[in-house]
Amino acid sequence: MTPAPRPRSGLHSAYVATVFVAGLAALVDALYTMQVTEVSDQWIGLAMLTLASGLFTIKVPALNAALSVSETFLFMTVLMFGGGPAVIIVALDGLTISLIRRRREVRHAAFNFAEPTLSMWVASKVYAALAGVGPLSMGPGSIAAIGVPTLALCAVYFAMNAGLNSLAMASESGSSPVPLWRKYVLAFWLNYVGGACITLLLAPNLRTTGDVVISILAIAPLIIGTHFAIKSSMGRLEDENRHLSDVSRLHLKVVETLAMTVDARDQVTHGHVRRVQTYALQLARNIGLADPLELRAIEAAALLHDMGKLHIPEHILNKPGTLTDDEYERMKLHAPLGADMLSAVDFPYPVVPIVRHHHENWDGTGYPDRLQAEAIPVGARILSVVDCYDALRSHRPYRRALSPEQAMAIVRERRGTMYDPAVVDAFELIQPAIESETVDDPLPEGLGRFATAGRDMRRPAPASEALPLELRLSATDMVLRLYEHLLTLGSGAGIDVTCDTVSRYLLRLAPAGLIVFYRRDDAADKVVAAYASGFCEALVRDVRMPLGHGVSGWVAANGRSVINADAALDLGHRLDGIAPEFRSVLSIPLSLARGTVGVVTLYASQAHAFREEQRQAIELVSGPMAEAFSRALDAQPQPVDASVIAATPSASNGPALRGLLARDTRMVGEFGRSLGVLCVTNVGDARVMAHATMAVNKATRIADLIFRPTDDSLVVLMPDSDAGAGQMVVDRIAAAMPPDLVPPPSESSPLRVGFACSPLDGDSLRQLLEAAQHRLGESPVAQLAPASLAPIREHGGRPCQA
Repeated sequence: MTPAPRPRSGLHSAYVATVFVAGLAALVDALYTMQVTEVSDQWIGLAMLTLASGLFTIKVPALNAALSVSETFLFMTVLMFGGGPAVIIVALDGLTISLIRRRREVRHAAFNFAEPTLSMWVASKVYAALAGVGPLSMGPGSIAAIGVPTLALCAVYFAMNAGLNSLAMASESGSSPVPLWRKYVLAFWLNYVGGACITLLLAPNLRTTGDVVISILAIAPLIIGTHFAIKSSMGRLEDENRHLSDVSRLHLKVVETLAMTVDARDQVTHGHVRRVQTYALQLARNIGLADPLELRAIEAAALLHDMGKLHIPEHILNKPGTLTDDEYERMKLHAPLGADMLSAVDFPYPVVPIVRHHHENWDGTGYPDRLQAEAIPVGARILSVVDCYDALRSHRPYRRALSPEQAMAIVRERRGTMYDPAVVDAFELIQPAIESETVDDPLPEGLGRFATAGRDMRRPAPASEALPLELRLSATDMVLRLYEHLLTLGSGAGIDVTCDTVSRYLLRLAPAGLIVFYRRDDAADKVVAAYASGFCEALVRDVRMPLGHGVSGWVAANGRSVINADAALDLGHRLDGIAPEFRSVLSIPLSLARGTVGVVTLYASQAHAFREEQRQAIELVSGPMAEAFSRALDAQPQPVDASVIAATPSASNGPALRGLLARDTRMVGEFGRSLGVLCVTNVGDARVMAHATMAVNKATRIADLIFRPTDDSLVVLMPDSDAGAGQMVVDRIAAAMPPDLVPPPSESSPLRVGFACSPLDGDSLRQLLEAAQHRLGESPVAQLAPASLAPIREHGGRPCQA
């Protein structure tokens, strides 16, 4: 997209008015000179030739100007009859050109009249001062006497003509006058010098009207031939320029279409590239960049700088919470990936380096190549500043847009570390002019405050410390009890019964003050609150949000959980003024084979209240929760049955393990694609078991269910674990043992560890437990068997043999 030119400023109007007044004064002086000085009427012939030659101008491509031979007759008028007639002729010529070109705007006509008038008046005064002789029509003159003054006449007239026109065009467009002046000089200098030379050769030899007529007839074929040759060349050049302009415009449209494809796919940066392009071009001009190719490169790179996001999964692009380490590293690849994609395009300007390095930092800490200071392309340094500013000024799924002052304060804070100090200083000068730019508003109007202004909330959150073993055991028991209750809920259980049952367990698993179950409404492309329990539940029961927006809407659209996002993204202004306010969110999708049916979202009043272990624990039973929730949506409402209210988990969970063994073959598939069973027992001092439990707690995940069937044994069920995962856990247990104890699997160790996994060691939980205990050795089996293998014997199992 080519940015619109700046509106015409008051400076331009004042400039045109000044030139007009000065040109009018020059004309008055010329008329007065004509009155007090005797001038031959022969100048009228030259005036007619000058006006006639103006009809045969040649337009110069890329400049708002035309090439003519009229300068020859003007210079001849000055030499023959003085500056007064020349000034009058050039004033009439300017008005004639305005009429021919139909310049109906008064400012254009005024400038076309005044500029050449003023230029000729100054140039003729310079000639008169240097020549020291009167008009040649009044007396003889030699080429030696008038040679240098004639060249000075040409130089001054040309310099003023070029300068005044360049300043006019620059003040109107808001661009620099230097490139325009350079183009003007290169296009016209030979025409002016040629006119001066012809004048210098003819003027000293002209005495009568006949001499003038004969001289003109003699040079006419040369002038006419030169005119048509130049016109033909200019015509071809104009056609080529028009063709190049069309190709360039088409090229830019294709680039813009590609950029809009990325922009539409990325909900996070929608509309971002258009604004960045406008800001980048303004900033580039403000710091003095005038090279057209460099400006074109910035213009295209601003549109295409996020092209690499086509390779980034959508769930990462639009994630409303903090990115994990892996997700953040994947996101960082968009800069080099975009550069690689664009390197296949043969750009006539350096687009690829800008795209590749727009996330480099001034101090060398950026990516992908850790370039530093001046090694970073200037276009990339410009783009990084405006990219950051617009990102801060726009809404994001993980925070609300900052004010112009907040955004500028963050950019200023990063001056000299992330951003080029000179670029930041230049951006501060144009920031007030763009601070009123509108931003996309996909989020609720009353989104409220967010925790820390300017913090990069997409960076990974720090890892949390391990939970104490007692809490791990309690969580294991809680998950199993919730799982069992979900299996026992009948098909007639409604939303209130089902969600109330689940909520009671979830409130014990995670520090939530409010739980909301959202159902996915595909017909309306929304998620709708179906049940709420906890603080302020009455205020959120009618919440509706578009799929993909907010936290719960994003989780429903992408089928992925989000932890510790900003609660205001979901609840917005609904809870304004409520204390304590909700600040963090844990949202889990409820998905079946046919897709996501809903979302359960937990809200907490503390920032970063939820732990990764809690997310994993809830995800472990999200499948049964989704089945129960789906049945509840189809069931008729019924009163809450007190018999399904969850009980407090017991301290000893050995009976829970026996309950799982009683269900036997069904359990392996329900725990994931594979299941590992880890058995640990103590054959030495009783105090060794305390160290063993701490080691197991540290080595396993929250999703791994820990059972303590006896005081000297532990059994761990590890969903989605294979032999490699089992060996890794065993190694972690050994590494966590005190240095004065021999770690397993040494024969002299006081601990025995056995691991088995499906499908290598069996297809049922009972078979896996037998295999794991078999690997403990004969003595451990004898100790563990009475408590843990009773259900196996009841079902016909046999003890493992050493």
